[in-house]
Amino acid sequence: MMFKVLRSLFRRSTITPTAVDTALVTLPPNLIPDASPSPNPVTPIFADTETTGLNRDGADEVLEIAIVDAEGTTLLNTLVRPVRNTAWPNAQAVHGISPQDVVNAPTWAELLPKIASICAGKTVVFYNAPFDMSFFPAGFFPSVSCAMRRYSDVSPTGNTWVKLSDAAAGSGYVSSGAYHRALEDTFACRHIWLFGIPELEKAYPSLTNPRITAELASEAGTGLPLIFNTLYQDELKFVTINDHCRLWTKDDREEITVYRPRTLGGNGKIATLPKADNPELTRRLTAGDKIALQLRARDNDVLLFDVLSLRQKKREITELPDRPVEFSPIDDDIFKCFIANRSGICGAIGEWEDFYKVESEIARICKDRGGRYYKTRAKSARFAIIFDPYSHTADTVWSLQQAGYKVTKFDQVVVQFGLTHLWDCPRYLAYVDSLKHYVDNPM
Repeated sequence: MMFKVLRSLFRRSTITPTAVDTALVTLPPNLIPDASPSPNPVTPIFADTETTGLNRDGADEVLEIAIVDAEGTTLLNTLVRPVRNTAWPNAQAVHGISPQDVVNAPTWAELLPKIASICAGKTVVFYNAPFDMSFFPAGFFPSVSCAMRRYSDVSPTGNTWVKLSDAAAGSGYVSSGAYHRALEDTFACRHIWLFGIPELEKAYPSLTNPRITAELASEAGTGLPLIFNTLYQDELKFVTINDHCRLWTKDDREEITVYRPRTLGGNGKIATLPKADNPELTRRLTAGDKIALQLRARDNDVLLFDVLSLRQKKREITELPDRPVEFSPIDDDIFKCFIANRSGICGAIGEWEDFYKVESEIARICKDRGGRYYKTRAKSARFAIIFDPYSHTADTVWSLQQAGYKVTKFDQVVVQFGLTHLWDCPRYLAYVDSLKHYVDNPM
């Protein structure tokens, strides 16, 4: 539960669109800890802890803490002796700190006054602030900022849970190779905050009053201006010249959604268009045309897109066999697999952060068993895993089997690999079952 609470603080804030003429959607005020560089003129200091565990039940303790200032001077770097925990094998496998290492170290209670003195009047920056703060008394710090959340906000990756080492490498930090020790992680956090984040802010400046201009060519050769009702400036700022932005909708939706490239699972929404105000665009999408928006030019807050439209006939549904198509029994070939349908995430089944953790474990298990997890479809893969609840159809299964893959469902793999602690399979299956009408009668 604690882990879910901590993780939830890092998600990009969800936005409820307001259906007004080219409405600019702004995010609600940031939650504590602050994601933005502090307006306080006092130069921040940087801190990190290593612990006996994830503190899910509040019983874990700090094993090491480091604090450095903006100039890179080490203000504190010490091991800590826990008073309740006597062994932490899982955590030790990560950071290497053993019970023997901390026998003569000061306790956390003994160190807190010194830490408070160092941090007095300062803004303290952690990379994973909610986690580190969970080991301190409430209100211990006068001001706290979270480098991970801020990095996520200004990074075009769309990932709300970026590993410290990945963010540091993306910021140009050269590591000593000792990640998961407090001092090294503190220096990495400092580099991300002072160099990586400002560079991203410079590369992807915020939009104050964005406007999109795009025209769809009509049969008569004239241009039909596209009418937008909502723009999402916090994602729109990441669109660069020549980017192809995809359009998505369903027959029962009243809007068309535009997503920027290099994002998955409903992330990266940059705009919506009402179908009622864009009848020709809606007609072509319904007819099966492939349509995308390509950024041609950007002048401050004005973005000019070309509309790329490829006319094509609606896909003929493959003739299904006489008997119902069944999912394949799981065998050792499962250790050479990929997820064929990665869309469809929603609050009813889970969150992308949970999905990515399951995916990471699947990749690890496959590697340990001499196989390989493929991020996308590959010729050497053996099993295709269907994730999207809307894709649990005979058509989807049959087409994958015709391509030579064995086919199974995401929940079956979660159970097979012993990952039910990371994914709520009954919740997922309940939602799949609720879509039975759409599965049995695909549009």
